Amino acid sequence: MMHLKEETLFRSTQWLIIDADCKSNLMIVLLKGKGENIVQLNGKTIFTGPTGFSKIRFTAEHFCLLNHTTLSFYTLSGEFVFECEVGNDIFELFTYRQGVMCSYGDEGVFGKKLGKNRLNYAAPFQKPESYYDLAIQNQLLYEPLFARYKPYACLGFSMETNELFFLDAQLKREGTMNVPFDTGNIIAFALTYKYGLFLEENKMLLWEFETTGQVLEYPGEFTYSTRAIFSRHEYLFLTISEEEVRVFKPIMNRYL
Repeated sequence: MMHLKEETLFRSTQWLIIDADCKSNLMIVLLKGKGENIVQLNGKTIFTGPTGFSKIRFTAEHFCLLNHTTLSFYTLSGEFVFECEVGNDIFELFTYRQGVMCSYGDEGVFGKKLGKNRLNYAAPFQKPESYYDLAIQNQLLYEPLFARYKPYACLGFSMETNELFFLDAQLKREGTMNVPFDTGNIIAFALTYKYGLFLEENKMLLWEFETTGQVLEYPGEFTYSTRAIFSRHEYLFLTISEEEVRVFKPIMNRYL
């Protein structure tokens, strides 16, 4: 048997929620105010700025905001630190080293800088660093999904194979495993030392990849605003609506 343990970490009745992130006991939210964007950390406003921001993420020591092609870094008290240009059509940002790794959608990959914006590392006080060669090595075309696992894992984009890549701290491939189901519709995934969880719009797949290899399927409803929590946290997934931020993880009775 399986059930979802869920918790609402933030609810807003005054402003629309644009994006959010969490780690440990910290919750940061990007809000749409009247003619401005607002950032709140654990319910306290720490930053107010112009509109146009679309993503917010924690880094090791800061948080960052994405505004179209510009990524800006701030202290946790809201003071500006650094900004850099990271290109068009950012698909996802995930915490990496002292900054974030930027992955791209198809327009980012096949745009003006043809094929060069597949994977870029951005951090304060340095120019963005291209991980293009690693992206090619790991068959990452566009919209790859990453998760934490000893220390990283990712699903690439391939029309022919369904492979899970295990990566070291430098994102170099350490191993590959064939996934026994189609990964083309996966919204988000997370790996634990017991199993892997893969979310689609109308179901969740539990894969015992470390042990039996068995795949269990459970019905569910998951939106494209759902993603794996990349920093250390009690829960595995975060989902965002205009009114609230929820976190959840499955509880499997067989593992209790």
